[in-house]
Parts: sequence; C-alpha cells; structure tokens
Amino acid sequence: MIPRVVAIGSGKGGVGKSLVAANVGIFLATLGKRVVLVDAAFGAANLHIFAGVPRPSRSLSEALAGTGPRLADLAVPTHVAGVKLIGGVYDPPWVAEPGPALVQRIAEQLHQLPADWVVVDLGPGIASPTLELFLIADVQIIVAVPDPTSIELMHRFAKAAFLRSLERRGLAHLAQAVSRDPRHLEGGTPSALEVYLGAVEARVAEVDELRDAILTFSPHLVINSARSKSDMELGRAVTSAARRRLGTPFRYLGHLEYDEAVWASTRRRRPLLIEHPETRIAKCFERVARGILGVRPPAGEGDVLPSDSHYELLEVPPTASFEDIRRANRRIRDIYGAESVAISGLYDPASLEAVHRRLDLAYTTLMYAAKRKEYDMELFPDGVPMPVTPSVHSDLPVSRPVAKVDDAATIAVRPPMPEISAGTEFSGPLLRQIREAVGVELREIAERSKIGMAYLSALEGESFHKLPAAVYVRGFLAEYARALGLDSERVKQTYLARFRAARGPGDDDDDEQRPKS
Repeated sequence: MIPRVVAIGSGKGGVGKSLVAANVGIFLATLGKRVVLVDAAFGAANLHIFAGVPRPSRSLSEALAGTGPRLADLAVPTHVAGVKLIGGVYDPPWVAEPGPALVQRIAEQLHQLPADWVVVDLGPGIASPTLELFLIADVQIIVAVPDPTSIELMHRFAKAAFLRSLERRGLAHLAQAVSRDPRHLEGGTPSALEVYLGAVEARVAEVDELRDAILTFSPHLVINSARSKSDMELGRAVTSAARRRLGTPFRYLGHLEYDEAVWASTRRRRPLLIEHPETRIAKCFERVARGILGVRPPAGEGDVLPSDSHYELLEVPPTASFEDIRRANRRIRDIYGAESVAISGLYDPASLEAVHRRLDLAYTTLMYAAKRKEYDMELFPDGVPMPVTPSVHSDLPVSRPVAKVDDAATIAVRPPMPEISAGTEFSGPLLRQIREAVGVELREIAERSKIGMAYLSALEGESFHKLPAAVYVRGFLAEYARALGLDSERVKQTYLARFRAARGPGDDDDDEQRPKS
C-alpha cells in the first residue's frame, strides 16, 4: 500500500509547524493508522521534542549520503503506538541543504515507507528543497498565525510554491514573461492570476495547461494560536482574499486555539494530545486531522478569473435579502480594511482604494431595489436563479423549490414582481408584494426609517384607523418608497387618495394631530 504524504510548511518560523505535524500524526495513529513522522526541516530539526522522544541517534543526514541507508531503516519508534519518527538534519542550513538529486531521492522514498500516512515537517521559508518536498505531497498544508508578518510570508510561500510547480511542468517561461512586463505585475513575484492574465493576453498555446496547473494547485491552510473570534475567522478571510487577488484556491482546514497546554507539554517534552487530551486545542487538532482524512485531489474544475459580479464580490447569492447583503458588506469590509491581517502583503494603498470603490458600487447597487432589479435583469436575462433542494417527497421534481415539511429546510421563494408603470395605483397590498418580491423584510425598513413596525404593518394592511394624520402618513410613504426604490411622489399621491377616501373629510395634510405612540 502506498502511503499518503502530508507536507506542512510555512512562510516563517515559530508558527507551530512541528506542533501541527506531531499531533496530526498522533491523532491519525489513534484511529488505527500506521504513521511515520519525518523531520525535513534541514538544519533546524525539532520534531522529536513535539513527538515526545529524545533526539534520535540516527537521522535524515544518513539518507543524504551517497550510499546511505533508506528512509525506512532510519525510522525509530515513539511512545505512541503506531507512530515512528525519522529525525532531522542538525547541521547548519548552508551545510545541510541537499541538492535536487538528493531531494528527488527523498521524495521517492517517502512514498515507499511502510505506513498509511507520512507526515513531513518542512523547514520555514521558500528554500528549494522545502518547495520540492511540499509539491510532491498528497496533502499540502501551510501553517500561519494571526499576525501580519506571518500572513504576508504565507502568501509569498504560496506564490513561490506555485511558481515552482510551473517549473516542474515546464511552464516557467510563462511566469518569466509576466515578470518582464510590468503591466501585469504588482509587487515582485508574480501570482497565479497575474501569470494567467499575461498568458491569455499573449495568446500562448499553453493556456489550458496553465489553467489546469492553477486549479490543481490547492494548498490547505491552518491558522494556529487563535485567541479571538476574529482570529478564528481569519482563515476563511485569507482564503477569500487570496482566491480573488492571487488566483490561488486555498482550502481552509481550520484553526487551533491558543492554549497554555502547548507550552506546558512542550516543556515536559510530552506530546500535547497524550498529555492534555481534554483541552480545547486537542479538539481543534481532531477537526483538522479529520479534515485531512477527507482531502481528495482537486478536480481542476472552475474558473481561474474570479467573477466580477456584485453578488460574487459581496459573497452572497442572488436571492439574498437586504439584511443578508448588509451583513455581507460588513464582513467584506473587515476583510479588505486598511488594517486587515487577511490581506497583509496583497495590496498597496492605491490598489486597495480601487477595491473599496468597487465594493461601494456593488453595495449601493444591491441595496436599492430599483437599481438591483435593473442589474438583475441585465445579469440574469432568464430570471434570478433560485436555490434548489431535493424534495422530501419522491413525487416532486428535484429542481422545484419546496416549502418546509417537518424538519426539511425552508427555502424563501420570492413572489413575482408586479408590473409597475407611471399610472400604477399603489395600495397597501401592492406595496407589500413589491417589498417581498425584492426580498426586503419589514423590520429592515423600520430600522432604516425609524418608523414603528405597527405603523408599517397598518400601512401595508390598509388599517387606516390605526394610522396617524395624513401629514405623518405622507412621511411614512416617502421613507417606504425610498427603501424600495419606488417613485415616492406617485406612491404618496395614489396611496393618500385611498387613505382620505377611507378616513373621510377633515383629515388632510394640514391636520395638526400627533401620531399616538
């Protein structure tokens, strides 16, 4: 049986790679898997400490010798059943770093080890051996902490690894062409997206091969030492920003909470999961390890160029309500804020300002009903796509939206938008139908306009006796129409005609009666 190889790298040191490697391996062993931990941090070996064993007397150094033993002969048992360790190279990096031939030899032997899983702890940074071993792995993981320097160097590591993957495919000249053309390059090392844009413009023959290289390069991200809710949400923010800015389809495995148990177990030279299995971070490791078990090779499907639609920019579906859009806007603003950790190293001030202007356009368009309707008609000429769920009854077609049945999921289906013309007579029920058609909750209008829910309900239900004098109803109608992007003068004129007809004479706009609270 050929083992699956997991390679764990990082842009900088001190982010917890060895901690992750040791404890992921130990958890896999608790599931009955045979695991070999490999310390491939050339010149900076310390995986044995996190694995809870003394420094091995035999190490990877022997395998790097011309006639040295095979890796399998260097594996020593640990105190955890099912886990073996191959110790690292302790020589200084400028002595220990192997050449391409030796790296290739190590890579081949990693897939020949007698194990189910091989977990490789790489050195920090973008040294050539590190990138080579990262790319030969079945599961590629980058570890970072919620710190601007770590995230920026993580982005650099991802770009360097992708460029090395192009070199392995014989496509390095595409990246070199972009590097020579400043029109496509923003900030030194070209990203996958910049290489693709340059190749498309140049109409090179290898565009399809390049596209496959981008979509199948999908490293996984783990955020370590998360102390706050924002730290725990950082991974998703990073994957979102990197996909749009770099063209790199990161996959997020999860976060590891900051825990003093890490310090305590390391000081005692005992594996964390053995010493403190009840801690929060132990549960986090379980989620990450189970995520690794579920990793499958990327299918290479999808688009390299991110969609520029307003909905995609705000990361909401076309059926999103105004409140959904408002929440999404707040989240996206946090991701692309000037002090956001997630975009560290991705934008200069001018580029970031351009992003903010684009987000402003998306938000203002989708938050005004008339503009949104016009945009939807242009974007979806066949109608706004609705979410689909399998029916709980076999006699209903799968493509048909279904209402809630017992515990089945509810799908909010908008009613059709009524026809509106210059001569439309606006009644309460018509206003309600328009509001529901554009997906606006009545509470959203109440919060925005500061009009009480009782008055708004009476307005839509034409409970005229519950409404105040016409002068106040006029103001209510103006705010209501503004929230839905309607012609406020036409709404006030036609609705107030119905209002006065129902209330009778003596109730006009000059009435000084105050609305009752």
